[in-house]
Amino acid sequence: MFAALSILTNYYLPLNVALDFLSLYLPSVNVFMHNYRITKYNPKNRDSDGRYMLDEWTCTSEVGDVFNGVEFKREEYFEVEAKYVSAVLEFLRSESISRLRVVDLETRFTKDYLSEKENEWLVSDTFHDMKLNEDQSLDFLQIETVIQMNLRGFISCRLEINETFGLRFGWDYYMYVCCLNPNSDAVERINETGLFVENSDVVYNMKRCDFYLQTCSLDEDGNSLVEEEILLKEMTREKIRQGLGLSQEHTGNHSFEITKENSSIFKGKVEFDFPKHEYYLYCDKIYI
Repeated sequence: MFAALSILTNYYLPLNVALDFLSLYLPSVNVFMHNYRITKYNPKNRDSDGRYMLDEWTCTSEVGDVFNGVEFKREEYFEVEAKYVSAVLEFLRSESISRLRVVDLETRFTKDYLSEKENEWLVSDTFHDMKLNEDQSLDFLQIETVIQMNLRGFISCRLEINETFGLRFGWDYYMYVCCLNPNSDAVERINETGLFVENSDVVYNMKRCDFYLQTCSLDEDGNSLVEEEILLKEMTREKIRQGLGLSQEHTGNHSFEITKENSSIFKGKVEFDFPKHEYYLYCDKIYI
């Protein structure tokens, strides 16, 4: 398969196009992808089921708490965060990737979180200056800022490009990277910083997903409740990209609110009652 990929790219096909071509004939094309979990947690401290057994800090709100007899201080947080940022950049360099796209962006509460007094020590000037949009292309400096904003809980998004690299963030300060061919030296350099790069068995396939149309209404407390959910059998990632005007570098596998402005993606096949309901397109990732 690697020989086939080499032949296709030698004919000057973009890497993502070559992978799409191969996936038509090689269902196991996903073997090209390497999936990693990157954390500050030493795997030696996990039980046989993978549960972490030591009591360690998992988020910024725990600064000031005591873990194993040692107070968790702001300085330690920033030191560890810098290692996470460095780890991502190390992977990108090993893949010769200079930029990423913003995917599945969530910023509804960002303004409020940035203005809260208890978060002042976490807010950098670059956070206020960063105006993010879905599908936005980020250079290394912007990637660094977006990683920080994710880890500090100000925003939520994935960073991906061309279905060849994916970065996402989990609960409890977990970070996941999906990439094509990382250099083993890059992995070793990350491990030398004190982080732990582990093979991840479970990761979503960037090429496979199911789309659902959710019809929602608000309850008395203003919470959005799903009244109906319909599987959209004919919806594809390419239709998402075209309908939303996204670049071909965007994976097209994200969830978003359906508005009057973007409802044309359904080409009149769905009737919407916007004054009465809220609508969302939910992307259900296929995990492998």
